[in-house]
This record gives sequence, structure tokens and C-alpha cells, in this order.
Amino acid sequence: MECLTLYVLTTWSIDAKSNVSSRNIGVSFDIFEAERHRAGGVENDFETFPVFGDWREHAEQSSLIRTMRDFGELVTEMQEAALR
Repeated sequence: MECLTLYVLTTWSIDAKSNVSSRNIGVSFDIFEAERHRAGGVENDFETFPVFGDWREHAEQSSLIRTMRDFGELVTEMQEAALR
């Protein structure tokens, strides 16, 4: 199974009430771009996430989508059985 690394570029900011917050400002698949972003200032950083090739199978799905996929698989099985 193929796995890619996703880099979410973040930055820290301080609002008028001195509250510190982190915001996502970009996404990259390139470690060098993420490192350049981090080197751009002390407020910049990035988070790393693995993304697997079969991410759609693990993504959150509504019950309707799951039911429709199950129904599609059932129809395919019935068609294959009819052709035997």
C-alpha cells in the first residue's frame, strides 16, 4: 500500500486580546517547502500526516453511502452469479 506524507503548514498569531492561535495556511507534499516555511520565522511550523493510497476506504462515510456501496457490491455479485 502506497503512503504519502502530507505537510500542513501552520502559523501562530496573537490577537488584540493577547490570545495565541494557530492557523493552517497551506498544504504541501514537499518536505523542502515545509522546511522553508518553518525557516521563514519563529511563528511558522508544520505538522506531518501520512496519507495512505486507500484513504477513501478509511474516510468517514454516511450510512447512505455505505448502504449504496453495499447494494452495488450485491448487484455485482448477483450479475457474476447469473453469468456462471
